[in-house]
Amino acid sequence: MGTRAIYIFEDENEEVWAYKHYDNYPRGAADFIENAKEFAWELPRFEADEFAAAFVAANKNRRGGEVRLVNALFKDRDEMLEANHWCDYHYVISKHNSQDLWVEIWQMRDTWNWVLIDELTHTEMKEKYGERAIAI
Repeated sequence: MGTRAIYIFEDENEEVWAYKHYDNYPRGAADFIENAKEFAWELPRFEADEFAAAFVAANKNRRGGEVRLVNALFKDRDEMLEANHWCDYHYVISKHNSQDLWVEIWQMRDTWNWVLIDELTHTEMKEKYGERAIAI
């Protein structure tokens, strides 16, 4: 069984959503976002659609199906999140400054409510949750 998540990439013009099926605890998410940087434009340039495409390209397995864009299916974020209430997490990724991304970490709780559990730069996320982080 996967730890499922929605990734929301937003800039001042739009937001683009991607679904990923496996390993989406904050530790995995930190790595998946890092993987996308290799395929994306270098900061300070950040566009939601381009980074979402980079995220899919960087994290799709060779058989496909594990990660995909979901925008065409829903009219807005609320509808999309309600339809994906069975996901364990959702992440909102945007540009923080010229050197880093901003990440909000939301977790679905037993009461079927999304709860903001952390918001931090991607660099801080890697330090706090990444492979070398001490388990919390």
